Amino acid sequence: MLHAGGSTDIDRLWRGKLRQQLRFCERQHLCGQQRGAKRGVAHRAGGPDRDDRHRPCGQHPHRSGCLSATTPPVAAAVLLDADGKLAGVTLDELELSVSADSTGKVTTPTDTRTKRQKGKDYPLAEVSGLKKGWAEQADAFGSWLEGKTPDEVKKLKTDADGKPTEADLLSGCTIAVDRYRDAVVRACENAQVLGAARGDTVKLGVEVAEMPQGLAGTDDKDAQVQAKITLAVVTMDENARVTSAIGDMTEPELSVSADGTVSAPREPVYTKNELGDRYGMRSASALGKEWYEHSAGWCGYLKGKNAVEIGKLSADGTDADLKALCTISVTDLQKAALKAMAEQ
Repeated sequence: MLHAGGSTDIDRLWRGKLRQQLRFCERQHLCGQQRGAKRGVAHRAGGPDRDDRHRPCGQHPHRSGCLSATTPPVAAAVLLDADGKLAGVTLDELELSVSADSTGKVTTPTDTRTKRQKGKDYPLAEVSGLKKGWAEQADAFGSWLEGKTPDEVKKLKTDADGKPTEADLLSGCTIAVDRYRDAVVRACENAQVLGAARGDTVKLGVEVAEMPQGLAGTDDKDAQVQAKITLAVVTMDENARVTSAIGDMTEPELSVSADGTVSAPREPVYTKNELGDRYGMRSASALGKEWYEHSAGWCGYLKGKNAVEIGKLSADGTDADLKALCTISVTDLQKAALKAMAEQ
């Protein structure tokens, strides 16, 4: 069986069983220009970014001095064998850039696909020395990690740009991997038994709710721009039926002032699973459950079902069996799970 736990990963064979874990990377720090900084024309220093290509400022989560702020969550699904070594890794990353002009008018993204979901629409292959896209390079990195312990992964060295230095890894992956490495390590640190078996495949899905449009900061009130991001990891048997699953959500928020200053929160943004009892739903829940417990109920309900059956599940609370386990909205959890199962 797979162990699963609350962030983004998938993990370990323990006493002949597998465990699975979902990890949402780095507690979602948002990168933004400091309040009071003058807003003008977007700019950045020249040179390739972390994905081996050039692109305008405002699309990159790691540059300062931009007219935007970007939330760069990374998700890692990992599988560990009985000896605690990685037997599988799946990665994904999401970039959502929010910008504003000098009047406080906010521009939010309409394309909320992850790098993996964008496929060829994420134009890395054409400028990559390897002629490989993001998913190919991320998968090459994941494959390179297989057979290693979390301790060995933690010791992986990168250069000043976060890119690998190992020659055999560079033959398949030249993008920055430092945050992916850290996500995988954290994934391995939080695992629970959920029920997947040896030979199951693991998939990762991300669903982003439509972001608000037409917002503007005013002298009286900053505009609040929130992204609602849902993640799901599922393991499937040879018949493409779910053997275990984990669902999580996070809601990072940016503020935009009347002069167009985009500000990130001072504190880290945690996922709902990471918040645990601090989320504060229990007293208002008819089942007396916290959000993570409702999510676990939903995920447990997916076991034994295939994508067609999961797609037909009612998300309006009319399913009595599901209602006994979970009463939160599962619409986005359902979409994330289906996206995970559709990944090739």
